[in-house]
Amino acid sequence: MQPLTPSPERYAPSSPNTKPKVLVVDDDPLMRRIVTQSLERAAYELLEAESGMTGIQCAIEQHPDLILLDVMMPEMDGFEVIRRLRTHPITQGVPIILLTALGEMSEKVYGMQLGADDYMTKPFDPRELRARVQAHLKRSEQYLQSSPLTNLPGNHAIQQIITARIETHEPLAVIYFDLSNFKSYNDRYGWLAGDQIIKQLGEIIVQCVMQAGDKDIFVGHVGGDDFIVVTRPEFAEPVARQALNQFDAVIPGYYAPDDRMRGYLEMIDRQGDLRRVPIISLGAAIVTNEQRPLEHPLQVAQIAAELKRYLKTLPGSQIAFDRRKQ
Repeated sequence: MQPLTPSPERYAPSSPNTKPKVLVVDDDPLMRRIVTQSLERAAYELLEAESGMTGIQCAIEQHPDLILLDVMMPEMDGFEVIRRLRTHPITQGVPIILLTALGEMSEKVYGMQLGADDYMTKPFDPRELRARVQAHLKRSEQYLQSSPLTNLPGNHAIQQIITARIETHEPLAVIYFDLSNFKSYNDRYGWLAGDQIIKQLGEIIVQCVMQAGDKDIFVGHVGGDDFIVVTRPEFAEPVARQALNQFDAVIPGYYAPDDRMRGYLEMIDRQGDLRRVPIISLGAAIVTNEQRPLEHPLQVAQIAAELKRYLKTLPGSQIAFDRRKQ
């Protein structure tokens, strides 16, 4: 992964856009035109992709709120597109509506089993398409409550994922990522600069998760500088270790040369005293059900909170494990 290089342009706020993004993936330009004309451009930001691979790239880069996906496409059909989208942390929760001319119910069921949320058979009624798009967008907004900064699923989705994994009684690990000395950085450089560090951290975690090899791994953004990864115990430490190493490699570039050379910020505290605040570090608190049963997301969060408090007492980027059996 190439680290993002801080520059003045990166700290400029993006223009607000409240319209939902809908990505239409179809190799037939006429069908893309029919679909986009069925959806009012005043209500949606419409994106188009002419192939499965282009659609995947667009979904990862543009973060659509919903995907309308044709099944029958050359080179990569809609089924393979679903497989790949559902294994990527950025797109695993995005609603997908299949657009198919196939009459066999088994083909539609297969698409749903792969992870599609709905299907419509061509030709379709534009009014029905609009109604289904609106319904899925509403459900998706309620489920994900995704962070506008990172586009990762928020607290509601995190709670549901952890609850579902606990109920299976399968091996479970939850990694809580948290930054130290972040407030002082915001005080010195401003919240726009701080937001760029949060975005960078989210990108690092996603990249590490993609390389882990766990097809069911989940990434969520609690808010602020807090992120969560839900995986299996054997993947937890490698993911955390790689994230810490990558973060430590890029974070000095977010400091001014003088601060970077010193390795700390000089800040005046509330008592008027000069103090030295180290460069931001990353902590990873790992909670698993290997030593003791986990029964509720709140229990997991409480254990993680204890580990994070301990991490705050340590220098630099560190990992803490829950070793207790009771």
